[in-house]
Amino acid sequence: MNNIYKLFLISLILSFMVFGCNMSNNNSGNAEFDVDTSDFQYQEQSHKVKKIFYNVPSPIEMAAIMQRAGASYDFGLLNRVENVDKYTTNSTMALNLGVYGADLSYTRMFDQIQESVNFLSVIRKLSDGLGIPQEPGRFAVSRIEKNIENRDSLLLIITDVYGAADIYLKENNRGSTATLIILGGWVEALYIATNIINENKKNTEVLERIAEQKYSLQNLIELLNSYEGDEIIALYLPTLNELDEIYKAVEITSSKTEVKTDSIKKITSIDNKSEIKITMKEVQVIREKVSLLREKIIK
Repeated sequence: MNNIYKLFLISLILSFMVFGCNMSNNNSGNAEFDVDTSDFQYQEQSHKVKKIFYNVPSPIEMAAIMQRAGASYDFGLLNRVENVDKYTTNSTMALNLGVYGADLSYTRMFDQIQESVNFLSVIRKLSDGLGIPQEPGRFAVSRIEKNIENRDSLLLIITDVYGAADIYLKENNRGSTATLIILGGWVEALYIATNIINENKKNTEVLERIAEQKYSLQNLIELLNSYEGDEIIALYLPTLNELDEIYKAVEITSSKTEVKTDSIKKITSIDNKSEIKITMKEVQVIREKVSLLREKIIK
């Protein structure tokens, strides 16, 4: 699975984290044994973010899962584009840039072209408000506009765009802003996932994906704790910790490891099997808590 910022639910959740860029601005004249501690801090943050999205399925995987589950498009689940004018501070713009990124991927996954265009417009507005440049090849929103009718290309481009935005923010010492974007996207994706569940249909795979966010949540909390001095981030930690307590009822146990060999392709792969136990009642409690968290973000 590709561990960049990918939407959990439908896609991207956000597609943020390529984190392959070196953040330091060392001068070539530095002594040979000088150590830039920001490099270590950056790598540590990068590792935390990758752990958050380790259990996040790719857009193609999630599309197939939703199709098998018989999920249908529900525009009412998404944050209204009209709300964008309410987001005037750096924190609200960052949080809802993440939210709208998840919503954009959701609308495109269901081939809702016009609504995708509308979400793209507010993403551009929030990006401009945060001062994230649209550099050629890095944050090229125009690429999205040109590929709006190609679902697969669009989702890949969204991944690149959000990854570039995150890198830009990290390079400019705005790591807490990037973290808020991650938080907004993760919450929105989990909110959508817990609301598309239909008790009358087979939802096994969707339930498993919701359950797997148990570990992503723990790593998200760890990431947010690294910005403990940030007053905005501190507002969301209590609710996230409450959600973590709820997730403790969800059981994920490792069973056996299977080694598979393809004699034709001469490839050996290792599959780790896990047993997941999550009930619809537990999903309902998770849904209620994440809904409160989301309401705080989009209000």
